[in-house]
Amino acid sequence: MGNTTPKPLIDSSLQHRPVASRQYCTVSKSGVERHTSAPPNSIESPRFHPHAKGKNIRLDTQLRRATRKNSFCNGITFSQRPVRLYEKVRLRLSGVHTGWSGALRFGFTSLDPSNLALADIPKYACPDLVTRPGYWAKALPERLAMRDNVLAFWADRHGRVFYSINDGEPILFHCGLSVGCPLWAIIDIYGITQEVTLLGGCSDNRTHF
Repeated sequence: MGNTTPKPLIDSSLQHRPVASRQYCTVSKSGVERHTSAPPNSIESPRFHPHAKGKNIRLDTQLRRATRKNSFCNGITFSQRPVRLYEKVRLRLSGVHTGWSGALRFGFTSLDPSNLALADIPKYACPDLVTRPGYWAKALPERLAMRDNVLAFWADRHGRVFYSINDGEPILFHCGLSVGCPLWAIIDIYGITQEVTLLGGCSDNRTHF
């Protein structure tokens, strides 16, 4: 029997743009990319940035749980450190409120959030942040934003962003990231998504497309 590799699903609204290339993996005879950088547990999983956050965000003392208080917006958060290529950012949708519309927005930025003043953080990641150079984010489909679902997302060396729900099939979400510089995660706790909890472990996606 031949060794077949499942193809990732593709977000229907995806727009392709040329990106820089960076050598972070090798290609086996079967054509599957194998990640060859640091082992998955060599770096602590990301936490929320303690200062770069929307005015309605409250963080727990461990910087693992972010809750949006009041309204449906002003819930932008960032990772406190850059995220490696192929490293999974994993979070649980620990609070969902059906009284709003729209759901979590997520992606990456090449700009250090430590340099953002509170006044620089807008109400919305989309469209406010993504119209600025160096920010890439899109919305999670509302049908997937169910309480206790686990979202994982990561960027590859081609500047593509993938995500999965509950360790399911990877979905191609976005293209066009600049991968020649550090990337911080963006998580906008928007709409029906009121609280997310960052999870540890399983931070490295070993097989890529």
